[in-house]
Amino acid sequence: MDLVLVANLIFSITIVVLGVRRYKQTEVKAFLFVALGFLMYGISHLAGLTGFGDMKTLLVGVRSLGYIFVIIGLLI
Repeated sequence: MDLVLVANLIFSITIVVLGVRRYKQTEVKAFLFVALGFLMYGISHLAGLTGFGDMKTLLVGVRSLGYIFVIIGLLI
């Protein structure tokens, strides 16, 4: 098991949970977009841990979508 992927997955899940909680408290959409971005990162880390890490093209798309969500969250 890759400890880096495990740590990244834990951090991603933590940020998703905190982002959703803050969105529910404040209804500021920026928190939701950042949470969605880190959800995409978490999906890619989980794919790596479960043996789907060789699907590079799909993972690039998932991570790119994550970056786009974070950028939108920072711009609004």
